[in-house]
Amino acid sequence: MNVDCAVIGGGLAGITTARRLQQLGCSSVVLERGADDYGHNNARISGGLVHLAWRDMTEDAAELREHIVRETDGEIDPDIAEALAANAGRAIEWLIAEGVEMRPKGDTPYQQHALYPHRPGTGHRIAAEFGPDRMMRALWDNYRAEGGRVLLDSHAVAIAPGAEETWVVDYRSEGVLETVHAQAVVVADGGFQGNSEMLSAYVGPNAGLSVLRAWPSAVGDGLRMLLALGAGSVGLGRVYGHMVSRDALWNDMLWPYPAMDKLCLTGLLVDRSGQRFGGRSETGVELVTRLARAEDPRGYSVIFDDALWTSAGRDNPYNTAVPNPDLVEREGHFVSADDFDTLADALGVVPELLTASVQEHNAQPGATRIAEPPYHAARVAPGITFTMGGVRIGRNANVLDAAGRGMPGLYAAGSAAGGVHGGPHGGYLGGLAVALELGILAAEDVSLQVAG
Repeated sequence: MNVDCAVIGGGLAGITTARRLQQLGCSSVVLERGADDYGHNNARISGGLVHLAWRDMTEDAAELREHIVRETDGEIDPDIAEALAANAGRAIEWLIAEGVEMRPKGDTPYQQHALYPHRPGTGHRIAAEFGPDRMMRALWDNYRAEGGRVLLDSHAVAIAPGAEETWVVDYRSEGVLETVHAQAVVVADGGFQGNSEMLSAYVGPNAGLSVLRAWPSAVGDGLRMLLALGAGSVGLGRVYGHMVSRDALWNDMLWPYPAMDKLCLTGLLVDRSGQRFGGRSETGVELVTRLARAEDPRGYSVIFDDALWTSAGRDNPYNTAVPNPDLVEREGHFVSADDFDTLADALGVVPELLTASVQEHNAQPGATRIAEPPYHAARVAPGITFTMGGVRIGRNANVLDAAGRGMPGLYAAGSAAGGVHGGPHGGYLGGLAVALELGILAAEDVSLQVAG
């Protein structure tokens, strides 16, 4: 098979790339690992907020750039920050032109473009009636309606240089090895959060024990293939996600929501013995990465009193499910007691250690004291949605080698790309926005290459 561009992955970044290429007159094929229509991707099960660095994507580009730099503590490459800021508004316009409906979900800037109908924070199952799934269906249907090819159950296994500045992509479909020849390859297979071995290698020795708050289909094939070709990498030790009930490991109704971030950031985290988890995290994303790197990611519980349960427990920045009351109603672990010794017994930790940990917590500068019974505890775990690190890219999603030089014809978009999200506090720019924008930018750069 010969095409202008081979796209690996049919998630938001991949299908956006293919659809934009189609509009620009370039031929493409999408290799989708999943066997079902519309793919196995995080966009379909997302909360549906399309924002850039927690801002409305139609804001002034200069202001957006400032927010991007601030959110990542200045770690993002200036060229990438500039490109994302400059193209945010037209990315929203492009999505609307594709028939995707968005409406405000709240008053904050990051809620102004929410995929509609809004997803209420149900369990992880695909919900065709809500905006996120409707968006993916619209993009796939638009691409196919104009002759676009999506090959389901097609697993890319190798990328190699071909003749006359082309690339060869080998993929397996129904056990048969097939080949695509293309002038360009866009890798958009969603990172490596579904690969416990890679999580252990890059994030932490037991990071694979974290809750997978995502589809298991993103296993790092794109990263592996591009690194083998000499691509550079950046930020491989960082992840995006939320704290969730540990029971989400076996109860699908406890992920992706309710998120336990606010309780974990303001309450007390203890290990299996009752010892306080030290250090301070400013964001839930930062805390998820720290716990994913810990020796025992599944071994923590959050301790809080009734005042926190009625405040932080109801914190609802995304207008989705919240711990109070959804954690209890969905049968997540939750115990209560009028004193710490009884709470320790219910939790299975050492009473003396728990009491000492509460005292240590309460003595921390700026801490929210745990002092109003009844006292509560819930077993929690870091929930990984996607890996922040990936292949090093330039401003057009073009892959760079370890020395920062371009690798003509190779691109990485969405969670396959590194150096976008990040910073010491887990700066998050918005998974849907980044996938959308990098897909558009990659497609437009490919079209220029094809045109010669």
